[in-house]
Amino acid sequence: MLLRYLVLFGGIVMMITGCNSLISQQFGTHQLRTVAIEDAVDKGLGDADFVELNGAVIGEAFIVGPALRSTDEDYVLRPILSPKQAAAWSAGEKVSVKLIGWTETTDPACVQAPGCLPPTGTPIRGLLSEPTWRKNPVEDWPGQRVELSPDPLYIQLNEKPMAWYWNLALLLGGLLLAIVPESFRHRRKIAALDKPASNA
Repeated sequence: MLLRYLVLFGGIVMMITGCNSLISQQFGTHQLRTVAIEDAVDKGLGDADFVELNGAVIGEAFIVGPALRSTDEDYVLRPILSPKQAAAWSAGEKVSVKLIGWTETTDPACVQAPGCLPPTGTPIRGLLSEPTWRKNPVEDWPGQRVELSPDPLYIQLNEKPMAWYWNLALLLGGLLLAIVPESFRHRRKIAALDKPASNA
């Protein structure tokens, strides 16, 4: 009985997740939104999940969240700056930062100074996603002349929402998982009720 309800619940969750993601990709927060860096710094990113930041600069400062186990990857976190902020930091000033970009890497060179900056002109694009706190050493930012905003926004760089066909598969898979076992069970119950009682 417990297994039956777990399967039903899992199917419903898959259906809701797939349906919500499909709708968000077509009409909502999973659509790519292009935002000027000045607006993002001043006003945030609203309800956007997938963004591209116009005029933004990936800062040279970075901190590393080391891998937690041998099969894990290091996190590299860098500030996302306006050109004015980038110039101030290069001049030796401390800057207040609201946007942090992060990536996962297995390349040892990327966790040693100067790290692996993306090529000039690379679009700064990604999913709003906060890294696990265990690999987000925020206490290291002051040593990089970065003052973290009280409500920072984290963008996992170069990530994008799951493709629509995977969301559709999730929806259909959840539908099958939720309906087929229940339908099979219902038909067995009806068959048992229709079966004539055996003679005494």
